[in-house]
Amino acid sequence: MTRDKLTVLVVDDELPLRQELRLFPWESHGFELAGEAENGEEALRFIRDFSPDIVVTDITMPVMDGLELFRAVKEEQPDIPFILLTCHSEFDYAREAVRLGAADYLIKVMMEPADLERALLKAKDAILRGRSIRSGEIEERRWERSRAMARIASAPAADGADLEAVLSESFGLSLPVTLASVHVEAKRESRHLAKREVEAMLTALERPHSPFSWLPAEDGVYLLVFDQEASRPAYIRDALETLTKKMADELTERLSFLGEPAALYAILGEPVKQPEQFQDVYRSVVRAYPLRFYDPAGLVFLSKSSPFPEKPDEAAVADMAGKLRRVKGNRPKLAELLRVELPRWAVKYGVSPDALKGLVTEWRHEWLEHADDSVRLSAGVKEIADAGSVEELVAVLVRELESESGQRRKTRKEIADAKRYIDEHLNQPLTLARVAEHVSLSPAYLSRLFRDETGVSFHDHITRSRMERAVRLLQTTSLRVYEVGIAVGIPSYRYFASTFREYTGVPPTEYRKG
Repeated sequence: MTRDKLTVLVVDDELPLRQELRLFPWESHGFELAGEAENGEEALRFIRDFSPDIVVTDITMPVMDGLELFRAVKEEQPDIPFILLTCHSEFDYAREAVRLGAADYLIKVMMEPADLERALLKAKDAILRGRSIRSGEIEERRWERSRAMARIASAPAADGADLEAVLSESFGLSLPVTLASVHVEAKRESRHLAKREVEAMLTALERPHSPFSWLPAEDGVYLLVFDQEASRPAYIRDALETLTKKMADELTERLSFLGEPAALYAILGEPVKQPEQFQDVYRSVVRAYPLRFYDPAGLVFLSKSSPFPEKPDEAAVADMAGKLRRVKGNRPKLAELLRVELPRWAVKYGVSPDALKGLVTEWRHEWLEHADDSVRLSAGVKEIADAGSVEELVAVLVRELESESGQRRKTRKEIADAKRYIDEHLNQPLTLARVAEHVSLSPAYLSRLFRDETGVSFHDHITRSRMERAVRLLQTTSLRVYEVGIAVGIPSYRYFASTFREYTGVPPTEYRKG
């Protein structure tokens, strides 16, 4: 049963009619024939087991007739719409059932495919309206709970009674609980899309399907609450790792058209056994996790109250500065030290990402001492500040070294192959993993190598290539703007228009007008 089609159960004791309905083009109209039943009792068992979206049922049947089935289901699953099949003699019964909430009725001897399609679409409209109303109500309650949790977390001291009340009313839980979080990393222009997908996935996966409930905590940060009593700590960690991996993979697949892919990671907090522990644990999982900078491929991290000291060890800083100074005249050795030893040193001595960026910004003045001001004050400074991982930071520094010394290498075959593959598949989903597999490199290594070799990130290169092709298509074809987006691998009109405007300075519609 697919997500995008509504499932239908057909109930009728007459085999010829069931056979006739099997021939109806269900899928072409957005439906799926989920099953058949010969009477109401058999149908009721099916409904309890599989919860079809719509029931099409005869009225007159042995064992349990259609009206008895309708009443029984309305008590248990009132949101399932019914379409009744009736004879002329049962017309009054059918009208009464519609008055009581049935979606529609059809007279068997007069029924045409168009009549069934009309009734199904009417039932579909009712389903979608109901889902929209329920979704709005659920989200409003979710935000109310989120505000309550944030209020407790920011209070001067945690109120035990207030916390227990919120846990009980919001989740049906009581202490102890385990808090975790999911963090979304995405560029500004794609952040809305990424958050919408993550929220939809969390909603589909939360209790009762999984051992957690979720709330929005901050922009792009989602709080997960696990029942500690019902789940062992090891189980919770395994569940969080499985959940995060599943969501990260699905997010990459759903948003494969993004120039810079959205990413996820999770933080697992200590169990909250007493009210006074809540605030520290809440803050530890909601704030961004600095160690992610050194392990961008990591998915689940354990929270720590202070993963880095306020200032890095002065002796360690002096030692690393001395090593860099001694090899600054030997560009290959300096590049190797930056690639291999600098990241290990930063992790060993607990140097925070911001502290490391500040240090290398200062140190680079020494090894760029013969460069002119345009190099020293180049975009490299901004790239250092914007680096999202230690690999990106090192790539910026090494590229700057090579640029200043004129030692740029010939492009490696793997990078040339990757660029050719990207160019040939711009209209398709392109992910780092897919291209890495094509050129027989690991995704992490391809990402670092691509930036080293080209001076831009893998994903920035894809975005630039797509926008350049979009410009050509707008200039040379009569394709509509959304068709141009699809042709360059960006099926989301909103995202395509936003990216195009950022690249060219004008919306695609204005660009075409000249």
